This record gives sequence, C-alpha cells and structure tokens, in this order.
Amino acid sequence: MRPVRLTMQAFGSYGKRTVVDFGKAEQNLFLITGDTGAGKTTLFDAMVFALYGEASSGSNKKNGTELQSQFAGSDVEPFVELVFSEGGEYYTVRRVPRHVRPLKRGKGEKEESEDLSLILPDGTEYPKKEAAKKIEEIIGLTKGQFMQVAMIAQGEFMELLRAKSDDKKIIFRKLFHTEIYEDIVNELARRKREKQEEINGIRVRYQTEAGRVKIPEWAEEDEDAEEPLGQLRGRICQSDRLSVTDLERFVEKLDRLEGRQRRRREQAEKADQTAHDDLLKKRDRLNGAADLAKRFSERDAAAEQLKQCADQADRMTEEKTLIDRIDSAWDIHAVWQRYEDARKDVSDITREWMTLKEKLPALIKAREDASGKESGARERYDREAEACARVKARVEQALKRFKERED
Repeated sequence: MRPVRLTMQAFGSYGKRTVVDFGKAEQNLFLITGDTGAGKTTLFDAMVFALYGEASSGSNKKNGTELQSQFAGSDVEPFVELVFSEGGEYYTVRRVPRHVRPLKRGKGEKEESEDLSLILPDGTEYPKKEAAKKIEEIIGLTKGQFMQVAMIAQGEFMELLRAKSDDKKIIFRKLFHTEIYEDIVNELARRKREKQEEINGIRVRYQTEAGRVKIPEWAEEDEDAEEPLGQLRGRICQSDRLSVTDLERFVEKLDRLEGRQRRRREQAEKADQTAHDDLLKKRDRLNGAADLAKRFSERDAAAEQLKQCADQADRMTEEKTLIDRIDSAWDIHAVWQRYEDARKDVSDITREWMTLKEKLPALIKAREDASGKESGARERYDREAEACARVKARVEQALKRFKERED
C-alpha cells in the first residue's frame, strides 16, 4: 500500500480542512518534522484510522469522539479521507469518526455514529457493511501486522531509545508484538514435554510388547554371528534408553523370524493338506467297507430269517388248515342260526294255528246259530264272518309257510 493523498478535517490537531499530497514531491522518501504538538503523529493516526478505524497501535488507542478536533466547531463534521494505490489501482477511503454535533432544532448536542466509505478503482462504492473487511483484503495486512511492518508509534520508539539494554528485549517484544513468538517457544517446550512423555509411554509399551514376544527354540539358532534374538530382546526390555538401531535390528529380526515362521507354516499347511487328502481317501474307503459289511450283515440276517421260516413251515401249514376249519365252522354256525330262527317261527305259527283251530268250531256253531236269527242279526253275522275269513286267511298262510318249511 502506498499513500497518495491524505485529507483531514476537524480531526485531532487539524481543525481546518488539510490536504497532504504525497505524490506532489515525486519521491519515495519523506521526512515529517515539526515542533512538539505540531501534529506529526496525527498524520499517522489519520492514515491508520482511515484504514482500520483506530488511530494508534499503542496502549492509548483513540477512536470515536476523542478524535474530534477541539480546534473546530462542533458543527464542522470530522473526517479523514485517504487515497492510496495498491497493485497499480487507486482506492479512496473516507471514514467519519463518532462525533458530537449540535441539534438542528433547539439547544443541545447529538452524537453521530461512525461512517465508512470505500470507492473502488472503477468509481463504484463498495457496500458499507463489508468495506472494512474489503480494505483489509486489499492491503493484505491486519492492523496489528500493518503497525509492525509499516508504522511504529512515536512514543514507543522514544521509549526504546531511552531503555536499558536489559529492558530492550521487553520493549521490542511490546513494540513489534512478538509476544506471540515467546508463546510459540513456550508452546513448543510444552509440546516437547508432551512428546517426551509420549515417547516414554511408547518406550514402555514397546518394552512390554517386546517382553511378550514368544521366541521359538529353533529361532535362537540365528544366522551368522549376530546377537541372538532373545538376548537382544532382553537388552531392550532392561534398557532405560532405547536405541533406534536396536529397535530396527529387533524389528528386522522379527521380520526374518516372521518370514521363517510363514515358510514353516506354509510347509505345515501343505503337509496338513496332503494328510487331509489322504484322510479323505481313507475315509471314503472306510465308508465303502462299512457299507459292504452292512450288506453282508443284512444277508446273514435274511438267511437266518429264511431258515426260521423253513423250520416253521409245517406248523404254519397246520395252523392254516385249522384257520380254514374255523372259517367253515363260522359259515355253518351262520346257517344253523338261520335254521333255529326258522324253527322258532314255525313253532310260534303252529301254536297260533292250533289256537285258531280250537276257536273254529265255536265260530261255526255261532254262525249256524246266527243263521236262524232274523235279518236284524245278519249284520252281526257278517261281521263275524268277515272276522272268520281273516282268521282263516291267516291260518292258511301259516299252513302254507309251514308246508314250505317242511319241503
């Protein structure tokens, strides 16, 4: 950033409108001189205020109504306008500090808020809410960075010149805001302690894990004349300070051991696979033999059962003959049962017929006695005759059935 023109009004010690044209001298180096209180520092305050809204980087920061000049009336609006170039482009910043002005009506005063305006190289005004951020983006420095590399406050510089050599470190730290670097040193020391504690923890874990490593007996037969793996592990576990070389050698030996174990495992897996295949073949043969033995056992059982059947053949023939006779007897029993039922019916019919036969003479006599009676008794006769006819029909039917049974 290069200042081109600075305009001030009612700002600090400048009551009237004052313009400082930095381009008029056509040179890159300026000397600002004057008596105490002439306003030398105010020029720097004005440029810093225009860019960042604060007039100083020291402990006595000025802003707001403190920047309003006492050498101008309250009706004169204070402002600072800075034209600067950046990258060959010209920008105009106009900033009005918070100030007090008289009321337009009546007596009294009113405080006006700060106002900011940024005019871009193309003549357009940048939005007010984002103008401060845009200025910082154009310059590429924050206010603190700008004060460190571009401008040093006068009071702080005089303090540096008058300070003792033992105190200059503190003053330089305050002047150039290098406290952050001291904080960085402290932070790095803290991180170093944390890393050292972490390294110690890693060492303990590493020694613990190294102590848990199980080394086969055959692994102790290490090649060449190197330190055996078990001896190296013991030295690592008992050492207060681990050597990176020892660790690398230990890891290298573990890698070789792992490779040898892998090869042994591969050989064992191949042998296991061969044994497994042989087992499968023998199992198939065993299953086939067991199946064949089962078939022989079934054959022997069938032959024994056939022999038992042959021994029981005669008894089974006799039992079959007896079963046939029993079946025939059951058939005869059914015929006999039907005969008994028919004989019982004949007996019943005979008794009924005899009863009817015994009644027949009386009925005939009654019929003869009734034949001589008058027609008044004929109706009774007819009824008795009809009854007799029915009885006769039953008797005849019974006789017929009896005759059929005798046949």
